[in-house]
Amino acid sequence: MDSLGTSVEFPHPPYATAEHDIIYWQWVATMAQLQSRKWQQFVRDWVGLRSTLLDEAAIAQLKQEGLEDPPRQLRESLMTRADLIPFPGVLGGTMEIKDDSIVLLEPPYAFARFDDGHVGGSMLLQYSVLPGGRVDWKRLWASLE
Repeated sequence: MDSLGTSVEFPHPPYATAEHDIIYWQWVATMAQLQSRKWQQFVRDWVGLRSTLLDEAAIAQLKQEGLEDPPRQLRESLMTRADLIPFPGVLGGTMEIKDDSIVLLEPPYAFARFDDGHVGGSMLLQYSVLPGGRVDWKRLWASLE
């Protein structure tokens, strides 16, 4: 049984020559890879749902304002805005905002963590959707940890 509560049962090896055993174990390896990909996709979906508080009404409103896929576009837009981070990187590093650190709050707010590999911090941001589907960001608060 795995951490998701799912059990995987493989069939018993065939009672035959060594050639058939090779085919069986290749099949087992292939099935294990497929199951692993399903679990990885489940985890990615779960992380995506966990990192947004946008409900259907908020998503619909953002679509009316010009965003085709609001959660994806907001994240991508914010990840390109390292200029919003008010702290320079230490030891010559560059501060970055990573996708998995962004939490989309109730519109028009977002929370994001940033780091340069040595030092990190958090910030609260406000966004507005401009004509043409562009997103404008404003930093409201930031703290270095």
